[in-house]
Amino acid sequence: MKPATIRNAIAGRGDGVASRAGQAVARAVVWPYSAFMRLRRWAYNRGILPSAAAAVPVICVGNITTGGTGKTPMVDWVVGRLKEAGRKPAILTRGYKSVGGKSDEAELLKRRSGVEVVVNPDRIAGARAAVASGADVLVMDDGFQHMRLRRDTNVVLIDAMNPFGFGCCIPLGRLREPPSALGDAHAIVITRSDAVVPEFVEALEAQLARRAPRASIHMGVHKPTGLIDQDGKELPLDDITGRKVLIFAGIGNPRAFITTVENLGAEPVDFCIFSDHQKYGPAVIRRLYERSDAAGAEILVTTEKDYVKLAEFEFDRPVWQVVVEMDISRGRGELIDKLTRGIAC
Repeated sequence: MKPATIRNAIAGRGDGVASRAGQAVARAVVWPYSAFMRLRRWAYNRGILPSAAAAVPVICVGNITTGGTGKTPMVDWVVGRLKEAGRKPAILTRGYKSVGGKSDEAELLKRRSGVEVVVNPDRIAGARAAVASGADVLVMDDGFQHMRLRRDTNVVLIDAMNPFGFGCCIPLGRLREPPSALGDAHAIVITRSDAVVPEFVEALEAQLARRAPRASIHMGVHKPTGLIDQDGKELPLDDITGRKVLIFAGIGNPRAFITTVENLGAEPVDFCIFSDHQKYGPAVIRRLYERSDAAGAEILVTTEKDYVKLAEFEFDRPVWQVVVEMDISRGRGELIDKLTRGIAC
């Protein structure tokens, strides 16, 4: 891959809003939004906008783009390392698109981590509740832009498949704020680092080192570890090899999930891709059945996050979840050391 091609791929040039009229409207919004986000972070960092500290250390796991960078498995990984260190962590999440006080991400984190998950858009109130319940360290899920609650360590995820969200802030691109925000990161994890060529990762790492000189940089991969069927039975990964499957998902990066299933040796015969945080009901289930029958699929395959919202349904055919965990493939010890040093009391 040529250097210029790598630079353009990292920036995501050429993948913005399709129409010229749409680009013009989006640009009219992007630049004021970008300036506002820069000013907002600057004001918080200098104490002009008020923030509050929790009574215990706070580790934030976040990103600078919309879409799936792997925050849920990363939060689970961090919590696991804190538990190994003898701490009692709790997770703070805003409960994005929650229904009845429950969100798919929060329910999945409860199931996987085994720790208290406090769902509250007011992270300060959530922190107080978690501490009152006995937590001695807090892990804030998707909180890099939530600066009202101070944090001791910022772990920022950058997806190697689309590191800078097409190079523009929303709505023209997927950046939540300008890349200059990475200056506040203490550790950066390049997720899906195995999904791109090595020279791309090297170029991305060099760019991140310039943007975030005080941050350590680590490599992460989304590692499938098993399957779970509709009855909750755990299955080995090779059970899906050679099977005809319909893949469905409502997540931030469905393309990466499809690649994961394909790499397991499954034979996808159809795909149903929904918007992130898709709500499932009888009509959607019927649609999946119809597509499955038409394509001759043996199994419907989805993510753990999607299946959280499907637990109430009874299926007349196999519906399997792919269990995916975060694996820090480079810099694992350094990251653990940074996390534990950051919460030392």
